[in-house]
Amino acid sequence: MRMAKARDVQGCGITFGRWKLVPVDDRNWELCQWRETADTASARKAGTVGEAKWHRLGRFYSWNTFRNALMYAADVEMKERCFDAECDIRQALRDYDGIVQTMADDMEWSVREGALR
Repeated sequence: MRMAKARDVQGCGITFGRWKLVPVDDRNWELCQWRETADTASARKAGTVGEAKWHRLGRFYSWNTFRNALMYAADVEMKERCFDAECDIRQALRDYDGIVQTMADDMEWSVREGALR
């Protein structure tokens, strides 16, 4: 299997919400996030500033740590919700549970429907 650096991550992997696990080799997966491309020198040169696409995060998982990838993604999403606003702990925990459940459902559906190519 080819290494992830040579692979276009846009059309393969297991998606869950705005997150995706892409196979790197026969043992590892890389977590990617769907977002707009930041305004950097390399993005300006490539003409991709503001383009929404899958971005590699450099976070790697194996088959038995998919849960950790999901929990990391849920943590990032929860931080985004509470970054500029005060959040009540009870509501935050309910929201977190909902985020995790939605992502788990998305991941299960993606695997079941054969999204891994």
